[in-house]
Amino acid sequence: MFFRQAAFGVIALLFSGHAVVLAQTASSPPAWQTGSITEDGTCGPNSPGQWVCTPTWGACCGPNGLCGRKEACGTGCQPGYGNCNAPPWTGTPSPDGSCGGTSLYNCTGSAFGACCSAAGTCGNTAGHCGPGCQPLFGTCPPSNVTADGSCGSANGGKVCTGAAFGDCCSASGYCGDSTAHCGAGCQSTFGTCSAPSNVSSDGSCGANGKICTGSGFGDCCSAQGYCGGTTGHCGAGCQAGFGTCSGGSGSISTDGECGPRNGKTCVSSAFGDCCSGGGFCGGTTDHCGAGCQSGFGTCSTPSDVSSDGRCGANGKTCTGSAFGTCCSSTGYCGSTTDHCSAGCQSSFGTCNGGSGSISTDGRCGANGKTCTGSAFGTCCSSGGYCGSTTDHCGAGCQANAGTCSSGSGTISTDGQCGATNGKTCAGSGFGNCCSSGGYCGSTTDHCTAGCQSGFGTCSSGSNTISTDGKCGSNGKTCVGSAFGNCCSSGGNCGGTANHCGQGCQRSFSSSCITNNIPSVDGSCGPSKGGWTCNGGDFNQMCCSPGGFCGTTSAHCGTGCQQGYGRCS
Repeated sequence: MFFRQAAFGVIALLFSGHAVVLAQTASSPPAWQTGSITEDGTCGPNSPGQWVCTPTWGACCGPNGLCGRKEACGTGCQPGYGNCNAPPWTGTPSPDGSCGGTSLYNCTGSAFGACCSAAGTCGNTAGHCGPGCQPLFGTCPPSNVTADGSCGSANGGKVCTGAAFGDCCSASGYCGDSTAHCGAGCQSTFGTCSAPSNVSSDGSCGANGKICTGSGFGDCCSAQGYCGGTTGHCGAGCQAGFGTCSGGSGSISTDGECGPRNGKTCVSSAFGDCCSGGGFCGGTTDHCGAGCQSGFGTCSTPSDVSSDGRCGANGKTCTGSAFGTCCSSTGYCGSTTDHCSAGCQSSFGTCNGGSGSISTDGRCGANGKTCTGSAFGTCCSSGGYCGSTTDHCGAGCQANAGTCSSGSGTISTDGQCGATNGKTCAGSGFGNCCSSGGYCGSTTDHCTAGCQSGFGTCSSGSNTISTDGKCGSNGKTCVGSAFGNCCSSGGNCGGTANHCGQGCQRSFSSSCITNNIPSVDGSCGPSKGGWTCNGGDFNQMCCSPGGFCGTTSAHCGTGCQQGYGRCS
């Protein structure tokens, strides 16, 4: 909106992103001040209502009939429908700390602060620069930064600069940092634009001509065309022409996990050839259908993972995308509360509540999924699997991820268990077996002769020990197996950091790492479960301020989280 006051001979405009006051005579105002205000950012004689521009869209009517700033104010600017390179005049700096009102004093350049509060006083506090700040009489923080990833004249004039989605506004009105966003057609009025770069901005490389060196995903380009820093990226098949390579073993998944997080493929793995949107190998419709990651296995249908941040109405899912796994009510991928809560479209990604949190693969608890409403059973066991047996619904059952026949409050907190106190060891930090003497642990003395099966897991008999390397959901334990004493989140026995670190199933293991637990999926830091970048595929990497393992300056420099990996 505009401030007009002929008696004082001034008007206020938004000039170069800041509120300024422009000098005018007391005569009739320019023609563009008396016209009909634009409704969609178009202007000039060919617009629907021969509209004039406002500061919301940009005060200048450019030669292309679009309101804007900078370029729109120069050559070809249409003076009858907007401001064209009018010289700025900041008004009289406030001599006494007052602003606006009848004095029309401006805080910009005053000694009291640059913001003019709703009460008409200059200052720099949140009370001055926050809600009610008067942009006509001082400087106010921008309020038109997009919250959902949409931008440009077709989306309310929202800008990308400073947004979480990227600083460039694409020709189609979406924020991002890729060449598609920042290159040809980029809307400079609503963000930054740059010449195309050959550094990958979305984690893909190789066939598209993009390199991984200097990207935020890792410096190696895998055989499948994804950037990363794991053996799967830097070893066999690594594309030396598009990043660094170090040699190493193949990239076939050995623990059932796959995708860009660890660079592993499901093709020829023992778990199935399809890599699901959640990053697990298998051969079911859930693995091979919607969300299937074709870059890390075979898929029965074309990949429908969003490649531009849009989802929902266009049939694209956010699961497995580089923008975030939640599809907002307005159809944009992301990971903020606005994306993952109210209105979140669970059919096209994950959501913090509603049907999107129901388990589709039988796993629950630590992954945020609930068994209530699932096809596997309504109880979530201490090991993180849905079912309806006593083992699922009884001792150790996770009540926050399903229904239980007895509360999870029975888990031992002091290492004592059994009939004397009614406490179970399943899910405790002392070990999952309750010995004959009533103490939790994971040794042979705890888990064999005399072990109280009603208050934890027991290894009574060799028939419970895994003979094929599979564990967890099949009731088999890795303790005493030939494969290793840890049962990974994917249900495989082993002794590596990937088995004993993040997701290790304590109910079927005896050697789960309990301190400085290595990350399996690349997340780290106190906000990401406390996982570290020490050990496993991410060993010796840095934990970024956002909680992800990596080796770039963004990971290892300012904000690097000490204690969760190395820092420069």
